[in-house]
Amino acid sequence: MRLVFAPGDDQGYAGARDRLLEAFLTWARRRRVSADVFLVAAAFDYKYALDRRLGRWTRTHVADALGMWFPRHVTVLDAEEVPEAFHAMIDFLADADLLDHRSASRAELHAQVRDSTPALLDGIADERNYDLGKFWGVQLRRHGVDPADPRAVQRFLDRARSGEVDIDRAALAEITRRAEEAPRDPAPAPELPPVLLPSAAEMVTAAQESTALDLLRKLTVWVRAGRRLTRDGKLGLTDALSLADLLGLDQLYRDSARSSTDLPETSMLLHWAKAARLVRSLHGRLVPVKSAAKDLHRPIELWRRVFSAVGRIGDHLGGTDVFGAPSLFGMSLSDAFPILWLELYAAGGGPIPVELFHRLVREAVNEECGCVVDDLAGDAEQRLWRRDVTALLDALELLGAVELGELLDAEELDGLVELAGRDDPDPTIVSLTPMGLWAVHETLIDQGLHAPLPGELADEDLEYVCVRMSEVRSAVAEAELDAWVAARTPAEATREIERFLARTDDPVHRDLALHALARTGPAGLAEAKRLRGERDRDRYDDRPDTLSDELLPS
Repeated sequence: MRLVFAPGDDQGYAGARDRLLEAFLTWARRRRVSADVFLVAAAFDYKYALDRRLGRWTRTHVADALGMWFPRHVTVLDAEEVPEAFHAMIDFLADADLLDHRSASRAELHAQVRDSTPALLDGIADERNYDLGKFWGVQLRRHGVDPADPRAVQRFLDRARSGEVDIDRAALAEITRRAEEAPRDPAPAPELPPVLLPSAAEMVTAAQESTALDLLRKLTVWVRAGRRLTRDGKLGLTDALSLADLLGLDQLYRDSARSSTDLPETSMLLHWAKAARLVRSLHGRLVPVKSAAKDLHRPIELWRRVFSAVGRIGDHLGGTDVFGAPSLFGMSLSDAFPILWLELYAAGGGPIPVELFHRLVREAVNEECGCVVDDLAGDAEQRLWRRDVTALLDALELLGAVELGELLDAEELDGLVELAGRDDPDPTIVSLTPMGLWAVHETLIDQGLHAPLPGELADEDLEYVCVRMSEVRSAVAEAELDAWVAARTPAEATREIERFLARTDDPVHRDLALHALARTGPAGLAEAKRLRGERDRDRYDDRPDTLSDELLPS
């Protein structure tokens, strides 16, 4: 039975709530407890909307639900039934051992229900406390209108507007004013998973092995006392060819090049060096930035400096400057790349298709503009945008921040067609390397976002940890569960694990709990092996009998 849910898991919550209510009704019949199950369901809805933890109830939760949430959102015919439902729900959760370890005691929760009942009754009695949905729901019930009959509802609303129906218009005016003046809720900060970061020694090795850093060091040293630039601020062809030869770039373009812009690999690396403030233009010459000299011999500092400049390269590639902006979507690549970083980081080092990035950028621009604008761009403009994204991903691969691959499975390619909305989707998949994870983690911290590391959930209840770890890479999940076990005595960890295993039927959560059990000591390891063996036998027994069910004719 689920009690904790991930953000947006409305379907999982709906199924779990139905099972909880069935269990509640069984409990109530056995104990001859009378309570309105609709009100109990509303209490669970409150907790799901608040923090998605149905088994965590404190006195603050009870006071907020009874004093604010129920009066505002829940249509109640008899207000006296609400405290009764809460008392029954508390007893049910306590008797079924479903209250987690951070909940208040049964006695404290009952006391808070009694303390909050006057505020509940006052709030329900004053219609000005309602939201619009509840206000009209109460009017429908009061005048005997079936909310499930849309024609009857519309007739009632028409009569209410014309003044034929007696409603509290002062209360309606107050509710409407409050709704109009209410500030928009800010977008919630993303709930990021923990990630495994590389050690200092691994970071130094990765930075020393970075091809891009080697090329950028050579470029910076090559500039030395300065290189003359053309009137439009570009390298002359002779210097550009010399640099391309030094760096081993643009092998296919050197013979036909008529200017430095005909050497795309060299040009991009030069833009990258400028964006990273390794070199700059000064009085018609390209010169090194003196303050950057110290970082040339500090691999990690240079790596991060170069990584942070990647997004800014795209503002100077030129290929997407179609409508006077650096992107066909009206979003520069420097604005778009944080979307990619966040999505890659949320994958915890796992791969995502590049088409997902293109899709997210389109959706972000559409939401900002309030309409679909990306359809205005023609195929040529879209190809220019995709070309520049590909160039930047190649640069990141050279740096050692990402790894690139391709989807080859036919079903996955069909899914890409749907995701991209085009018949020729890009099959590229991209994932962050350990160095890339570290760099994005540092960036997120600098932006004030919470980017957890394994071990930060050690004080949480086990189900919450399992829910958070159910979609991360196995190495991260195991590190988090190992920290969770280490924060308790073996006996305490075993008791909580066995308590959770007794009620969960989610196979992923059970596997994670069994991993934790195996870390509690020899007895836990033996028990985890036994339970895994039973699970595997059950799975085998559930397979159809090959002879009787598949080969024999019907």
